[in-house]
Amino acid sequence: MLMYKTRVKEAAVAQDSPPRARLGESARRIVARFAAVACPPEVRSGERTERLLGEFELLLGAMPAGMRKSIPVAFVLFDRAARLYPPARGRRFARLGDREADSYLRAVLAARRGGLAALVRLLKGLVVMCYYELPEVKEQLGYRPGPYIAAVSRRRLVAYGPEIRAVEAAVLAPDPGSPEAGIFPGPRAGG
Repeated sequence: MLMYKTRVKEAAVAQDSPPRARLGESARRIVARFAAVACPPEVRSGERTERLLGEFELLLGAMPAGMRKSIPVAFVLFDRAARLYPPARGRRFARLGDREADSYLRAVLAARRGGLAALVRLLKGLVVMCYYELPEVKEQLGYRPGPYIAAVSRRRLVAYGPEIRAVEAAVLAPDPGSPEAGIFPGPRAGG
C-alpha cells in the first residue's frame, strides 16, 4: 500500500512540473556544440550552455511524441553528415573546431536544395529560441514584458470591464435546463 501511495504522490508532483524529455549524452553534446556555433558567443559563458540544454529539454517535453523523438535523431543526422563535408576531413560536427563547425553550418544553411538545409534551419530556430528564453539573456536584452502586460490589462479592464463581467456571468450561469437553474424544460410540442 505504501508503494502505491508513493507512486501516486510522484505522479501528482510530475503533473505539476513541466514535462521534460531527457536528451541522451551524445545528443546533448551535439546540441551543445550546435548552440556554441548558432547562438551568440555569450552562450559559452558561465553555465548558459547547460541551462540552454535544460530549456531545450523542456521544449522537447512539450512537443508531440513523434517530434520529441525525431528532433534528437535530426541532430545526430546533422552531426554525422559533417563527415562528408571536405574541410571536416571525416570528423563529426561535434568534434570540429570552431572555424570548421561554423563553416559547415553555414554551408548547410546556404544550400538551396535538399531537405537537410530546411531541417537545420528548424533546428537552429529551436536552439536559438531556447537561448533567448534564458532569464539572464532576457535581462541582458532588457526584455521585461510584465509591466507592459499589466498596464494593457488595466487599460482593457477600464475600457471593457462591464462587457467582460457580463460575458463571464453569462458563461458561468447555470444552463436553463439544468437542475441547478431550478427550471425543467416542459414537454416538447408535437411529441
